[in-house]
Amino acid sequence: MFELSPQIPQTFLIVLLACAAFAAYWRVSRKRDVHPLDFLWLLPAVAALIAAQIWCADGLYESESDPLAVVLLCIAALVEGACALARRPVLDALDAAPEGDRAARARREAARGGIALAALLASCALGWLALELPWNNAIFEIDPVFSTVELLIILGSLAILYFVCQRRGAGMAACVATLSIVGIAQFFVTRFKAASIMPGDLLALGTANEVSGTYTYSVDHLVVLGIACALVAIGICAFVAPSRPRTHEGVFGNVLGNVTAALVVGSLFWSGVTMDYGEAFDTRVDYWDSVTYYKRHGFLPSFVKVLQDIPIERPKGYSDEGAAELEEGYAEAYDAGEGSSPRRAAAEQQFDELRPSIVCIMNESFSDLSFLEGLRVGYAGPEFYNSWQGTTLRGDLAVSIQGGGTCNSEFEFLTGTSLAYVGSGKYPYTIYDLSEVPSLAKQLSELGYETTAIHPNLATNWNRESVFEQLGFDEFVDSDEFQESPWYHSGRTDASTYDKILEILRESDDPQFVFDITMQNHSSYTQGNIPADQLRNYAPEGLDESTTAQLNEYLACIDASDRDLRYFVEQLSQLDRPVVVLFFGDHQPGITPAIVEAFYPGADDLTKAALCYQSTYALWANYPIASGTYAEDGSVVPAETVWDYTSPAYLAAMMLDVSGAPLTELQKAQLALRDELPTLSIVGARLADGSWIEADDSRHMPDAYDDLAQITYLEFARKVE
Repeated sequence: MFELSPQIPQTFLIVLLACAAFAAYWRVSRKRDVHPLDFLWLLPAVAALIAAQIWCADGLYESESDPLAVVLLCIAALVEGACALARRPVLDALDAAPEGDRAARARREAARGGIALAALLASCALGWLALELPWNNAIFEIDPVFSTVELLIILGSLAILYFVCQRRGAGMAACVATLSIVGIAQFFVTRFKAASIMPGDLLALGTANEVSGTYTYSVDHLVVLGIACALVAIGICAFVAPSRPRTHEGVFGNVLGNVTAALVVGSLFWSGVTMDYGEAFDTRVDYWDSVTYYKRHGFLPSFVKVLQDIPIERPKGYSDEGAAELEEGYAEAYDAGEGSSPRRAAAEQQFDELRPSIVCIMNESFSDLSFLEGLRVGYAGPEFYNSWQGTTLRGDLAVSIQGGGTCNSEFEFLTGTSLAYVGSGKYPYTIYDLSEVPSLAKQLSELGYETTAIHPNLATNWNRESVFEQLGFDEFVDSDEFQESPWYHSGRTDASTYDKILEILRESDDPQFVFDITMQNHSSYTQGNIPADQLRNYAPEGLDESTTAQLNEYLACIDASDRDLRYFVEQLSQLDRPVVVLFFGDHQPGITPAIVEAFYPGADDLTKAALCYQSTYALWANYPIASGTYAEDGSVVPAETVWDYTSPAYLAAMMLDVSGAPLTELQKAQLALRDELPTLSIVGARLADGSWIEADDSRHMPDAYDDLAQITYLEFARKVE
């Protein structure tokens, strides 16, 4: 990486500050008023130059493609600063026209109007570039219809703020600055998560802030050029200001007129953004490749379309009575079938006798990537996990998130609600009150279990502090309990959370339900904090150097998790109390789309999505779970391992069914529905024959899909409306 000298932006900053000092001296020496607020217009230029200096000094500017972009940024900052310093002289000149000269006043107002119009149009165009340029390398390939829509949204926003701020340029400048910040944020989100900003992300900024320290915030020339566009636009906005009213009545008239204009523009703007984009433009969001969708349609139209998708759609023909009948019918089918089998009867008897504790571990970013052809280097996956003896259930897990959004996998697991029926781009933890929603914690609490959630990070992450209380957990053990625990990669070790679980199991004889959310494997995978002897040093053909390095760092994390899991299982094997353990990964790392694209370039989008939205799970107990048959000496014959492809929303029902625990009507219905619909995620449905049906392909979905939609609306959506 070629590193520019930080002296370049530093020199521009010195020149700018010297000019500002001279401008202030010049006005004072000529006994002209100095307006301190005018100097606030210098802040964007100063901030940009300081940022550029930091990027250059710390080697954070990726300058190979355009080493001169920083120079252009510095020039743009100087232009913005010059506009800020010229603002007062220009406005003074406009106000210098004789009050009694109507023609002069008319020319003055025409000049102000012309400046405002020019600033409005320039800010619209430059603001669009500031928003799209940093992250969208296909900016000029955006569908013309959607680029027009985006420009109109920006223009409307600028006009509203122009009138709200009483025809001053500050509102437009703030709008441009916001567009620039959003563009930069989108750049980092696409880089770190291979996803786009969704509306739910705005409600999870606290969580994003907590994990942001693990990333390297380097920028490229497109980010720099986007900021340069924003600076020029802000500089032009500095000259926008109304004439000074001559009377109090004039002040009132101006305010009233501007408010009225803002309301008129606002109503038109509202009509535009609330229009059904899907129907009007025949488009739907490609949620599993949101970056490509955003690139093709522009950030703002895409974001608005996702926002329009947030309400949970009521299934056609839905009624509470009809949904309840469906649920009851499927539950009766389970009771008449698998629910009355010898296996289930033996498991129920065993559960009643043992009352085992239940430990569920959702392991951060854990996935066995060996299913991707062994990564074409002979990778066999995590050693202990893949040879784990005594598991009763295990298989692939079709999840609804990729690269991030951990809370959505735990939401599906704890509530039994598939995101397929809630919608993509949503984080239920942050947008719904879950107090009335059924949950695994509430269910086990009613059976006499003490319920504990564990996460070795801040309780505020994903709003868990409130959500876990709503979901019925008695206690939430957060980062405060792990201050002295060892650290690995991105957080406290998995083993430190396992030690906490063992402590809970040893302290009380009552049956326990513990839900553990680990942290150590969290991205990014460019931290370089893994000991060299723990790196596998794979070099799969077709992957670039950056992806390869991230892959090796990620695999080292999985190896560490595998070692800690072995330790935990060994400890539980020696524990003198029955414990059931469900272990699963919440999602794949953000690098897998690049790997899938490199390995399967000719595959269709649905196939690629299914590969990227896949994790793994395993169910084990430290005692032989009853199979429904007995040995000659009367001892229980352990259930053999069953490989079953499934989804997080089904996992709790499957775990309770196998272990013999009582089931809710919803869980019985889910188990019965799985005959037709064994897997369901935001990507789509995987049928019993292994074929996938895309989520929006309702014509080919089995009847079970629509039936489960009705039941889900009854059990979830109706309770959060």
